[in-house]
Amino acid sequence: MEKTIHGLKPKEVMELYHYLCIYECEFARMKNQTELERKYPQLTEVKSKLEAFTCNECNRESLQVVGLVPMDNLVSMTNTKGSKFFSFLYHLRNSIAHGQIEKDGDYIYLTDFTFIDEVKVFSARGKIEASILFEIIQSINDNIQLI
Repeated sequence: MEKTIHGLKPKEVMELYHYLCIYECEFARMKNQTELERKYPQLTEVKSKLEAFTCNECNRESLQVVGLVPMDNLVSMTNTKGSKFFSFLYHLRNSIAHGQIEKDGDYIYLTDFTFIDEVKVFSARGKIEASILFEIIQSINDNIQLI
């Protein structure tokens, strides 16, 4: 049996890490989605893949009570950074970087949080079909070369 980390196979972990490197090198300094699309017009394909699930914009108070088990293909996020697409990339980065990503069966669970007055507050939570998430990751990894 192949060893996994948070339910993820080694190849999947490598794909997520590659995305993390791309985010840090290319996306982190961008101010908004317009700048991202101007530099990488080929990512419109990635944006269309995100239409397979819903991103809810909500406030921090409501996200705390969104339920313990996220609904299928729903990501709830605070701080949309001007667009749901750009915000999703940010929260995905944080989920990976902070080890708050887990695969269970056909789904990936993402979590991003912060602390406010020493209280853990979610800034994103969601459940996405693993195949959709890895299509998004693969599109980014294939279209953006790190130098």
